[in-house]
Amino acid sequence: MVIKKVRVRAPAKINLSLEVIGRRGDGFHEIDTVMTTVSLFDNISIESSEKLSINFTGPYSQGIDPANDLAGRAAIELAKITGREPNVAITIEKQIPSSAGLGGGSSDAAAVLRGLNKFWDLNQELKDLEKIASKIGSDVTFFLYGGTARCTGRGEKIHPLKDLSKLRALILLPEVSTIQNKTATLYSKIHASNFTDGSHSKRIAYRVDRKLPPPTSDMFNVFETVIKNHYSELIERYELLRSKGAIYLHLCGSGPAVYLWIHRNAKVEELSFDFMQAGASVFEVFTTNRQDATAIEILNDDAF
Repeated sequence: MVIKKVRVRAPAKINLSLEVIGRRGDGFHEIDTVMTTVSLFDNISIESSEKLSINFTGPYSQGIDPANDLAGRAAIELAKITGREPNVAITIEKQIPSSAGLGGGSSDAAAVLRGLNKFWDLNQELKDLEKIASKIGSDVTFFLYGGTARCTGRGEKIHPLKDLSKLRALILLPEVSTIQNKTATLYSKIHASNFTDGSHSKRIAYRVDRKLPPPTSDMFNVFETVIKNHYSELIERYELLRSKGAIYLHLCGSGPAVYLWIHRNAKVEELSFDFMQAGASVFEVFTTNRQDATAIEILNDDAF
């Protein structure tokens, strides 16, 4: 069977917890986090080409440099290890905002690894793709698995958990000034007093594996303290969102995106309108299981 194209969806993620345990000898931080994929997807297509090309489309494609994007690195690394040229055209429709804490770039890279593994008929095992993923970025390995997982080390050590029951959330992205080199900058502001022992993540993982909802009391994110201490503009935005009904906000990664759980009887349209009036982009999502988060569509004709 000749595969003409593959289409892969790359999901966003939210953090149920994010703890920093300490600083490592290699300069990275040791973390303990529980993450889950959600139903906000970048759409990726892969087909043959004379040379590697990366093309970005969609509402969040502006400002992305294809030459430095993780998806291109993923294609190059996989080609190198398997002894072939990366002669593919990759189109990424960006529905996930960049630099928001939602993991879009890492998810795209993982989707490219999975998609090319199928497109080139490599039959690489997950453990082989993990080795490549860990070189590209700390979150890339998590997205190879999808679903819900506890992640340690730099974030590249994955401990899969049972899929969450389907939970509904609103992701809110306030309009704020861009923080240059955001992740590195925020990590540089973490001090020993911000270190924790992983107990929040441990308790959340315990409950998730027993099909229980994550407890709000343990939904800790170290970057909430960093933002509170250093970024007054963001705090003002979050307070405005709280005044509109977003009482329990949880930070996505290092932000600035936040999310809140939505109950079954909540008036989502009214809430969304109020949040948009407060200057936030709003995304209604559901937690996704591992199968949906890693699905690949094979296309053997010219239909797409």
